[in-house]
Amino acid sequence: MPSALAPFCVNVRLSVTPARRAEFLDVIRGDQAGTLSDEEGSLQFLVMEDVSDSNTFYFHEEYVDEAAFEAHCAAPHFQPWRAFTETSPFEAPIEVNTFVSRGETATVTRDERTSLTANFSDVEKYCVWVNLYPRDAVTTAFSDCIAQNKRGTEPLAKQYTWGEHTKNPGHFAFFEIYDKKEGFDAHAAASHFAKWEEFASQTPSPFERDPEVFFATVI
Repeated sequence: MPSALAPFCVNVRLSVTPARRAEFLDVIRGDQAGTLSDEEGSLQFLVMEDVSDSNTFYFHEEYVDEAAFEAHCAAPHFQPWRAFTETSPFEAPIEVNTFVSRGETATVTRDERTSLTANFSDVEKYCVWVNLYPRDAVTTAFSDCIAQNKRGTEPLAKQYTWGEHTKNPGHFAFFEIYDKKEGFDAHAAASHFAKWEEFASQTPSPFERDPEVFFATVI
């Protein structure tokens, strides 16, 4: 069973043209199924739909290491997806951010990750997909604050994955899963989240660019 203490993660955001939506879903479902059934190095592959735009989608993928992700891109089941992307099906360029997960307290396994969303058809999995751009001078304080936020215990919080972009040092990606929107609302009301809000609301801003925060549900 594949596992890793610091998975190599991929966050993807895209908007497909309405006329290509059904085709997109068919192709990405094939890639998703092949990844999880055929790749020894895959840990997680989720497809999500934006809560307010039915043609905007997000992926979160995890692999045991970067080599496993490269193997994924060379796999036979990936090729229909690659071909699809070359037919101009998107309304804007795809955003792809890769990062290595930080602060995992136990080895991540495929079984563990799969169990988090196995009941998504019965219990909504409310996801948060984020990019943050802290200023260099506050990077240590930023990382400490995020680590504390991740350690917070919430019964409806299922996953909190974050790390620094591998291709854009100093930029950070996040992916979170909650049982229903109520789970996220409970997170936002927690005392450890208040510490984060205190950090984020400083003057001058601790960010060099505005945070990018998107909400979606697993499909």
